[in-house]
Amino acid sequence: MHHVDRNSGILNSEETFSPQDRRAYQEHFLHEVVAHAYASGTPLKKAMDDRGLTPGEIRKLEDLQKLPITKKTDLAEAQKTNPPFGGYVTVPISQLVRIHQSPGPIYDPVGKVPDYWRWKSALHSVGFRPGDIVVNTFAYHLTPAGHMFEEGVSELGGAIIPTGVGNTETQVEIMRKLQVTGYIGTPSFLIAILKKAEEAGIDPRKELNLQIGFLLAEMLPESLRKRFADEYGLIGRQAYGTADVGCIAYECPQVSGMHIHHDVIVEICNPETGEVLAPGDPGEVVVTCRNKIYPLVRFGTGDLSSIVEEPCPCGRTSPRLSRILGRADQLTKVKGMFVHPSQVQKVIDSHPEIARARLLVERPKDQDVMTLEMELKGSAEEGLLAAVERTLREVAKLKGAAKIVPPGSLPEDLKLIEDVRKWD
Repeated sequence: MHHVDRNSGILNSEETFSPQDRRAYQEHFLHEVVAHAYASGTPLKKAMDDRGLTPGEIRKLEDLQKLPITKKTDLAEAQKTNPPFGGYVTVPISQLVRIHQSPGPIYDPVGKVPDYWRWKSALHSVGFRPGDIVVNTFAYHLTPAGHMFEEGVSELGGAIIPTGVGNTETQVEIMRKLQVTGYIGTPSFLIAILKKAEEAGIDPRKELNLQIGFLLAEMLPESLRKRFADEYGLIGRQAYGTADVGCIAYECPQVSGMHIHHDVIVEICNPETGEVLAPGDPGEVVVTCRNKIYPLVRFGTGDLSSIVEEPCPCGRTSPRLSRILGRADQLTKVKGMFVHPSQVQKVIDSHPEIARARLLVERPKDQDVMTLEMELKGSAEEGLLAAVERTLREVAKLKGAAKIVPPGSLPEDLKLIEDVRKWD
């Protein structure tokens, strides 16, 4: 079994910028992106005109605070009134390679440029190397994750096997026969694959060549990371990004936070006021990327984190994000997919028998489980549970259970989504 060094080396000189050089680099592309977005007539132009601002006044990183934060809901509303992209895209359709859809719904354009989503540096930092054979277990239909990670692996010099979601037995067989070295997907699906291998009498440490797991879209508890290493000899590292802006930050072998990509400006803001917070204070991750095709300036991800500025022994000099601490709203990620409170409400509204309900999200045995707990207006008709579960799957695109609970048993201050998962 051939092993490679997955812990040393830095791919890009930009990852070792001095603070002064990083500021100069980012302020240069910030002005370029803002000027291009303004000249192209994107919604940023109206926002700036309303504030009496010109592109010449947005040159320093601190100048970003003069501009409003754009939320996911703003994107969805803009695309609804001005399809297909709400006026944010600055190139003709002929210069796009794909259009994806993420929850909202929001349509995500992909430009015809190398490493559009910026995952190449992240993949190298977490341990992928040229020549790796990688199973990519993210979906390839509608949502962008499957394609964006394939693009990054290809840019780095690896080969992708687009296995997509599910088919655990097939995943094991492919890993064994092709001696796959890398995995991309959720941590819960990786542990499910390894368990399936053991159930089939396959020793993952001896019969598989799996060495590196790029684990995204879910929290990675340190206990599970340790289990991957101790039981399976497997490196498990994380990165952070969104369907709207691509890669934002990524771990290195020190696993002491996630280095912010050099082509991304991150502000940590008070989710209620938009005020930029001090390093170390938790708040919403707000990003501005070096992307003139789809220039999202001050895009509010809705995710909560904080900035770590202490030097990292790996040699990368960028500030880091601490772990993702949760959401600024009730939006919740289950099995790597966002579930909106509005989706839960749609399920409730589809069944008039339901008086009150909440979606309970739990994580027994390292697997996300969601259950719609329902108080009914009267007695349950035959087939109600099955009908609600069908609706839940149709609306959320995820399988979940329905459960009837006694009237009055749900809390008074009911949340449509109650996430009780623990990440110890």
